Amino acid sequence: MKTYKNFLPDAYFDRLNKIISSNEFQWYFSNRTLYKIVNENPENFMFTHKLCDYKKEKAIHSEWFQIFYPIIYFLGKEHKVTNLMRMQLNMYTNQNKKIEHPPHTDYEIAGVKTGVFNFTTCNGGTHIGKKFYQAKANEFHVFDNDVSHFGVVQTDTPTRTIININWR
Repeated sequence: MKTYKNFLPDAYFDRLNKIISSNEFQWYFSNRTLYKIVNENPENFMFTHKLCDYKKEKAIHSEWFQIFYPIIYFLGKEHKVTNLMRMQLNMYTNQNKKIEHPPHTDYEIAGVKTGVFNFTTCNGGTHIGKKFYQAKANEFHVFDNDVSHFGVVQTDTPTRTIININWR
């Protein structure tokens, strides 16, 4: 587990934040946070925007992919990225109470790394293993995918936005 503070240069971070906060950016409602669990708690919802997913026939899912792809360049300074598997933005809305989503791993494949990058500073965050990491803008958490993690919905901001990246 490694945490990187001020991961992206300010100008690039601000540009991405402006994009995901604009009326031009498409968010898609997901009535659950995990694909494996069918009878998930109805409070476990989020909005998503899948940039790419190389498990699917259509790998690049978004017209915004090229704008977010340079994150991989900055990630590559610290971690070898030979196979980008998925990049997905998740937005959690304030539900006036902290809600913990189900613990999970993103892939059932050995050797996968998971990264959670925060666009928002708030009292929500991500549990990784046994530790809670409160969301801090421009902070990136990288860990082995076999470590269970889950999101916690915030109560002090209207939204909490992250990008989840998986690679080998």
